[in-house]
Amino acid sequence: MSEGGRRLQEALLERYLADALSPEARRQVDAVLEASAADRERLAELRADSAAFLVQHPPGPLVARYEASQPARRRPWWVLLVPALAASVLVVVWQREDPFTVKGGVSLVLHRKAGDGSARVEPGATLAPGDVLQFEVKAAGDGYVAVLSRDGQGIVTVYHPFEGTQAAGYQAARPMLQAAIELDDVRGREDVYALHSREPFALDWAVAALKEGRRLEDVAPKDVTVEHVGFDKR
Repeated sequence: MSEGGRRLQEALLERYLADALSPEARRQVDAVLEASAADRERLAELRADSAAFLVQHPPGPLVARYEASQPARRRPWWVLLVPALAASVLVVVWQREDPFTVKGGVSLVLHRKAGDGSARVEPGATLAPGDVLQFEVKAAGDGYVAVLSRDGQGIVTVYHPFEGTQAAGYQAARPMLQAAIELDDVRGREDVYALHSREPFALDWAVAALKEGRRLEDVAPKDVTVEHVGFDKR
Protein backbone atom coordinates (compact mmCIF):
# COMPACT_ATOMS: atom_id res chain seq x y z
CA MET A 1 0.00 0.00 0.00
CA SER A 2 1.04 3.60 -0.39
CA GLU A 3 2.71 5.25 2.62
CA GLY A 4 0.58 8.35 2.16
CA GLY A 5 -0.84 9.46 5.49
CA ARG A 6 1.28 7.04 7.53
CA ARG A 7 3.50 8.19 10.39
CA LEU A 8 5.32 4.99 11.37
CA GLN A 9 8.24 3.48 9.51
CA GLU A 10 7.84 -0.01 8.02
CA ALA A 11 10.77 -1.41 10.01
CA LEU A 12 9.30 -0.02 13.22
CA LEU A 13 5.96 -1.74 12.63
CA GLU A 14 7.82 -5.00 12.01
CA ARG A 15 9.70 -4.64 15.31
CA TYR A 16 6.41 -3.83 17.01
CA LEU A 17 4.97 -7.12 15.75
CA ALA A 18 8.09 -8.99 16.86
CA ASP A 19 7.80 -7.45 20.37
CA ALA A 20 11.32 -6.06 19.93
CA LEU A 21 10.75 -2.50 21.21
CA SER A 22 11.43 -0.99 24.61
CA PRO A 23 8.31 -0.35 26.75
CA GLU A 24 8.59 3.40 26.14
CA ALA A 25 8.90 3.00 22.37
CA ARG A 26 5.97 0.57 22.33
CA ARG A 27 3.80 3.09 24.20
CA GLN A 28 4.67 5.74 21.63
CA VAL A 29 3.77 3.41 18.77
CA ASP A 30 0.48 2.52 20.47
CA ALA A 31 -0.37 6.22 20.72
CA VAL A 32 0.33 6.77 17.02
CA LEU A 33 -1.66 3.68 16.03
CA GLU A 34 -4.64 4.89 18.03
CA ALA A 35 -4.72 8.12 16.03
CA SER A 36 -3.66 6.82 12.59
CA ALA A 37 -6.04 4.62 10.60
CA ALA A 38 -3.43 4.25 7.82
CA ASP A 39 -0.87 2.82 10.24
CA ARG A 40 -3.43 0.47 11.80
CA GLU A 41 -4.33 -0.80 8.33
CA ARG A 42 -0.67 -1.44 7.48
CA LEU A 43 -0.12 -3.18 10.82
CA ALA A 44 -3.04 -5.51 10.09
CA GLU A 45 -1.53 -6.31 6.67
CA LEU A 46 1.85 -7.09 8.21
CA ARG A 47 0.24 -9.28 10.87
CA ALA A 48 -1.57 -11.26 8.17
CA ASP A 49 1.65 -11.58 6.16
CA SER A 50 3.44 -12.81 9.27
CA ALA A 51 0.84 -15.51 9.91
CA ALA A 52 1.07 -16.67 6.29
CA PHE A 53 4.88 -16.66 6.44
CA LEU A 54 4.89 -18.90 9.54
CA VAL A 55 2.53 -21.39 7.89
CA GLN A 56 4.80 -21.68 4.87
CA HIS A 57 8.06 -21.55 6.83
CA PRO A 58 7.85 -23.21 10.27
CA PRO A 59 10.33 -21.54 12.66
CA GLY A 60 12.18 -24.69 13.74
CA PRO A 61 13.77 -25.55 10.37
CA LEU A 62 14.27 -21.89 9.51
CA VAL A 63 16.15 -21.16 12.73
CA ALA A 64 18.26 -24.28 12.33
CA ARG A 65 19.31 -23.27 8.81
CA TYR A 66 20.12 -19.75 9.93
CA GLU A 67 22.17 -20.79 12.96
CA ALA A 68 24.10 -23.25 10.80
CA SER A 69 25.01 -20.42 8.43
CA GLN A 70 26.09 -18.09 11.30
CA PRO A 71 28.26 -20.23 13.62
CA ALA A 72 30.40 -17.42 14.96
CA ARG A 73 27.78 -14.73 15.70
CA ARG A 74 24.34 -15.94 16.72
CA ARG A 75 21.37 -13.61 16.37
CA PRO A 76 18.04 -13.63 18.27
CA TRP A 77 15.75 -16.22 16.67
CA TRP A 78 12.73 -13.90 16.65
CA VAL A 79 14.15 -11.69 13.91
CA LEU A 80 13.48 -14.55 11.51
CA LEU A 81 9.75 -14.48 12.19
CA VAL A 82 8.95 -10.95 11.05
CA PRO A 83 6.96 -10.63 7.82
CA ALA A 84 9.42 -10.24 4.99
CA LEU A 85 10.25 -11.61 1.58
CA ALA A 86 13.92 -11.62 2.52
CA ALA A 87 14.20 -12.30 6.24
CA SER A 88 17.99 -12.48 6.13
CA VAL A 89 18.15 -8.90 4.90
CA LEU A 90 16.17 -7.73 7.92
CA VAL A 91 18.56 -9.55 10.24
CA VAL A 92 21.50 -7.61 8.81
CA VAL A 93 19.69 -4.27 9.00
CA TRP A 94 18.54 -4.77 12.59
CA GLN A 95 21.98 -5.59 13.92
CA ARG A 96 23.30 -2.32 12.51
CA GLU A 97 20.75 0.21 13.67
CA ASP A 98 17.50 0.81 15.53
CA PRO A 99 14.65 2.57 13.71
CA PHE A 100 13.49 5.86 15.18
CA THR A 101 10.45 5.62 17.40
CA VAL A 102 8.28 7.71 15.06
CA LYS A 103 9.03 9.78 12.01
CA GLY A 104 10.44 13.09 13.18
CA GLY A 105 11.12 11.69 16.67
CA VAL A 106 14.25 11.02 18.68
CA SER A 107 15.81 7.83 20.04
CA LEU A 108 18.26 7.53 22.94
CA VAL A 109 20.66 4.64 23.54
CA LEU A 110 23.11 4.50 26.46
CA HIS A 111 26.48 2.79 26.05
CA ARG A 112 28.69 1.73 28.98
CA LYS A 113 32.41 1.77 28.25
CA ALA A 114 34.00 -1.63 28.75
CA GLY A 115 37.72 -1.90 28.11
CA ASP A 116 38.50 -0.60 24.65
CA GLY A 117 34.87 -0.98 23.54
CA SER A 118 31.40 -0.40 24.90
CA ALA A 119 28.23 -2.31 25.69
CA ARG A 120 24.69 -1.17 25.11
CA VAL A 121 22.73 -0.44 28.31
CA GLU A 122 19.25 -1.89 28.13
CA PRO A 123 16.37 0.12 29.69
CA GLY A 124 16.04 -0.76 33.38
CA ALA A 125 19.57 -2.17 33.63
CA THR A 126 21.60 -2.02 36.85
CA LEU A 127 24.76 0.10 36.75
CA ALA A 128 27.36 1.05 39.34
CA PRO A 129 29.10 4.24 40.51
CA GLY A 130 32.16 4.81 38.36
CA ASP A 131 30.60 3.37 35.21
CA VAL A 132 31.33 5.58 32.20
CA LEU A 133 28.46 6.26 29.81
CA GLN A 134 28.24 7.61 26.30
CA PHE A 135 25.05 8.72 24.58
CA GLU A 136 23.79 7.78 21.14
CA VAL A 137 21.02 10.12 20.01
CA LYS A 138 19.25 9.31 16.74
CA ALA A 139 16.91 11.83 15.15
CA ALA A 140 15.26 12.20 11.79
CA GLY A 141 17.34 15.23 10.81
CA ASP A 142 19.99 17.75 11.82
CA GLY A 143 19.20 20.31 14.49
CA TYR A 144 19.94 20.68 18.19
CA VAL A 145 20.08 18.16 21.02
CA ALA A 146 20.52 18.03 24.77
CA VAL A 147 20.85 15.19 27.28
CA LEU A 148 19.67 15.69 30.86
CA SER A 149 19.44 13.45 33.92
CA ARG A 150 17.49 13.24 37.17
CA ASP A 151 19.10 10.94 39.77
CA GLY A 152 17.77 9.12 42.82
CA GLN A 153 18.04 12.25 44.99
CA GLY A 154 16.23 14.44 42.49
CA ILE A 155 19.42 16.17 41.37
CA VAL A 156 19.25 17.37 37.76
CA THR A 157 22.34 17.45 35.57
CA VAL A 158 22.79 18.59 31.99
CA TYR A 159 25.09 15.95 30.52
CA HIS A 160 25.21 17.35 26.98
CA PRO A 161 26.33 20.00 26.46
CA PHE A 162 27.78 19.50 29.95
CA GLU A 163 26.23 22.01 32.37
CA GLY A 164 25.00 23.97 29.35
CA THR A 165 21.95 26.22 29.19
CA GLN A 166 21.26 25.82 25.46
CA ALA A 167 20.94 22.73 23.28
CA ALA A 168 24.02 21.88 21.23
CA GLY A 169 24.27 21.56 17.46
CA TYR A 170 23.56 18.09 16.14
CA GLN A 171 24.21 16.14 12.91
CA ALA A 172 21.97 13.15 12.26
CA ALA A 173 24.86 11.40 10.48
CA ARG A 174 26.83 11.43 13.77
CA PRO A 175 24.46 10.07 16.41
CA MET A 176 27.14 9.12 18.96
CA LEU A 177 27.80 12.20 21.08
CA GLN A 178 31.44 12.87 21.92
CA ALA A 179 30.92 13.58 25.61
CA ALA A 180 31.22 10.79 28.18
CA ILE A 181 30.20 10.96 31.85
CA GLU A 182 31.20 8.96 34.92
CA LEU A 183 28.38 7.99 37.27
CA ASP A 184 28.65 9.33 40.82
CA ASP A 185 27.83 7.39 44.00
CA VAL A 186 24.18 8.43 44.35
CA ARG A 187 22.20 5.20 44.36
CA GLY A 188 18.71 4.60 43.07
CA ARG A 189 16.74 5.20 39.90
CA GLU A 190 18.17 7.59 37.33
CA ASP A 191 16.33 8.81 34.25
CA VAL A 192 18.22 10.19 31.26
CA TYR A 193 16.38 12.33 28.70
CA ALA A 194 17.33 13.18 25.10
CA LEU A 195 15.76 16.28 23.56
CA HIS A 196 15.85 17.20 19.87
CA SER A 197 14.56 20.06 17.78
CA ARG A 198 15.22 21.48 14.34
CA GLU A 199 15.61 24.90 15.95
CA PRO A 200 17.79 26.13 18.86
CA PHE A 201 16.16 25.89 22.29
CA ALA A 202 16.96 26.78 25.88
CA LEU A 203 17.08 24.22 28.67
CA ASP A 204 15.72 26.20 31.64
CA TRP A 205 12.19 24.78 31.29
CA ALA A 206 13.55 21.22 31.14
CA VAL A 207 15.76 21.64 34.22
CA ALA A 208 12.88 23.20 36.17
CA ALA A 209 10.44 20.45 35.16
CA LEU A 210 12.81 17.65 36.18
CA LYS A 211 13.49 19.30 39.54
CA GLU A 212 9.72 19.26 40.11
CA GLY A 213 9.62 15.55 39.25
CA ARG A 214 7.70 16.05 36.01
CA ARG A 215 8.20 14.02 32.83
CA LEU A 216 9.66 16.08 30.00
CA GLU A 217 7.40 14.28 27.51
CA ASP A 218 4.47 15.99 29.23
CA VAL A 219 5.83 19.55 29.24
CA ALA A 220 8.11 19.85 26.20
CA PRO A 221 7.41 22.63 23.67
CA LYS A 222 5.66 21.49 20.51
CA ASP A 223 8.81 21.57 18.39
CA VAL A 224 10.96 19.58 20.88
CA THR A 225 10.78 15.78 20.83
CA VAL A 226 11.78 13.74 23.86
CA GLU A 227 12.91 10.20 24.63
CA HIS A 228 14.05 8.90 28.00
CA VAL A 229 15.79 5.80 29.34
CA GLY A 230 15.97 4.76 32.99
CA PHE A 231 18.41 2.60 34.92
CA ASP A 232 19.16 1.63 38.52
CA LYS A 233 22.43 2.57 40.16
CA ARG A 234 23.62 0.27 42.97
